[in-house]
Amino acid sequence: MMKIVETWTRAGRREMEALLKSRRGASPDFAALKQVLPVVEDVLRRGEPALRKYVKRFDLDSHPSKKILIDPRREKLPRLDASFVRAFRLARRRIEAYHRKQLASASSGFSFTDSLGVSFVEKPVPLGSVGVYVPGGRAFYPSSLLMGVVPARVAGVPRVAIATPPRAWASSPELRWAARELGVDEVLLAGGAHGIAGLVSVCGVAKIVGPGNRFVAAAKQIVSGLVAVDMPAGPSEVLIVASGDADPSLVAADLLAQAEHDPDATCLLLTDSRRFAAAVQGEVALQIGTFEDNVSLKVIRAALRSRGRIFLFEEISRAVSAGSQIAAEHVQVMGRRAERFAPSLLPTAGALFIGSSTPTALGDYLAGPNHVLPTGGAARSFSGLSVRDYLRWGRSVKVTENAARSLAPPAAVLARFEGLAAHAAALDRRAP
Repeated sequence: MMKIVETWTRAGRREMEALLKSRRGASPDFAALKQVLPVVEDVLRRGEPALRKYVKRFDLDSHPSKKILIDPRREKLPRLDASFVRAFRLARRRIEAYHRKQLASASSGFSFTDSLGVSFVEKPVPLGSVGVYVPGGRAFYPSSLLMGVVPARVAGVPRVAIATPPRAWASSPELRWAARELGVDEVLLAGGAHGIAGLVSVCGVAKIVGPGNRFVAAAKQIVSGLVAVDMPAGPSEVLIVASGDADPSLVAADLLAQAEHDPDATCLLLTDSRRFAAAVQGEVALQIGTFEDNVSLKVIRAALRSRGRIFLFEEISRAVSAGSQIAAEHVQVMGRRAERFAPSLLPTAGALFIGSSTPTALGDYLAGPNHVLPTGGAARSFSGLSVRDYLRWGRSVKVTENAARSLAPPAAVLARFEGLAAHAAALDRRAP
């Protein structure tokens, strides 16, 4: 099921070089952009009437209400399974605690007065509103709701809207309860690219965050000139760097867990042990046979067939070096020899999971850090979603009359050099 690639052979080098090249020079998904552009343009231009048209077209007859924007606090809910409620609230507490630590480190700002008496202030202020996209294609994902809404509340964002497919809202009392539990202010019953556009034109949010499919990602890219968006977040990825002393059954389980996300998911193992690679290959085949869900099986098999690889290196240090260049969304390090190199992977990992007791799946739900992470090699440039993404930095400056007399003449020189006479005249009026 998972192909083993020897990186010291000519064919192996070519495959690794092709992988690294694809990570460095990934192009925008032009096909998805072309498909969603007319939809996004129409919803941005005409607002709710256009959005209703696309909800009817793409979300079929699953709309539970005549309203397209609803208040989750007015929803009637059945009794929920107590274990779900306990797990959700535990996840919320842990995610909230982690993001409060982030807020403490991000919220200090600064103020000072320089030698001329010019006063400066820079401080973080929460965004006025945020839209969180919550996927709902196959099921409701409470983790996506938690990861998008909790840091917004920790940051102090006063208005939080979510967009989700109407079928997910209609079929999941857990989603309706969770939105109310987290204090969501508005729910836009629209999924996909039209839901992203609706967060802009109907909800009027200042920023959009949250994962989605390639069409959601394309729509976020299009609206990014109008509102802020979080990061490039495409199909899920895991890269495991493991030495031969790791447990092959755990490595296989973590590869399968990631493959379950999406048929386009990337699942890579980098190791220096042929025996270990073969053991993992065997465990993958063995564990796949334990799953009964045909939908999950099809997704897993498709992902492993197209983007599942075991790369074999002569030394673990070379595996680590290749791993840092791949810059994957989730990076796991397993085995005592591999774990010594973990700090080398931190600068380019979307999120780093160290040790066999730290599976990516824990990070997906309630370890604490956010699971919305950059994919496709973007971790070289972008960080995972954090409370800092819900803040903007307000800046002020106050110049005294004496300081203006000193600073205005050289500023006027620069203005005249640039050919801006009115700028220079405004500065001259502050000069002696």
